[in-house]
Amino acid sequence: MIIWITGISGSGKSTLGKFIYKKIKKEHPSTIFIDGDQFRKVFKNDIKYTLEDRDINAARLTFFVKYFSDQKINIIIAANITSLKFRRWCKKHIKNYFEIFIETPMNVLKKRDYKNLYKDAFNGKITNVVGVDIPFIKPNGSNLIINNSKSKKELYSNYKIILKKVNLKKLKIY
Repeated sequence: MIIWITGISGSGKSTLGKFIYKKIKKEHPSTIFIDGDQFRKVFKNDIKYTLEDRDINAARLTFFVKYFSDQKINIIIAANITSLKFRRWCKKHIKNYFEIFIETPMNVLKKRDYKNLYKDAFNGKITNVVGVDIPFIKPNGSNLIINNSKSKKELYSNYKIILKKVNLKKLKIY
């Protein structure tokens, strides 16, 4: 089973992903968690954040996830994929795929900006920031859309909804 959590930086992908992982891992030990930022470090941050580099990373990530999914490893993944092409590829080629889109208003993202990403982007210090100078194309056909404009507690409260929807979709958890 693959639960792919997507959204732009600061939306709560990793926060929710880690929470779901801790809950599922207890009963299903064949489960791993992948964070998009950490995944880039596996490749020693050899690419930047241009659209072309983001596609290289998306290709790596999607093929990696499929490889382990085919070996019956559950994956909770928290990573944005900018390109619709790779989102469609996942839906078509990865069995037991469940996509969660975390939607968060920009004013909330600016307040949460613990990496100073948005501050630096809006001040012209950096470029190639999704939602600022790279347009974010919202996922089409996500299995679940979560609005995360409030607290972590509210974000965590979606866990039961996620499990219910995963079961309704009849995904096989290994």
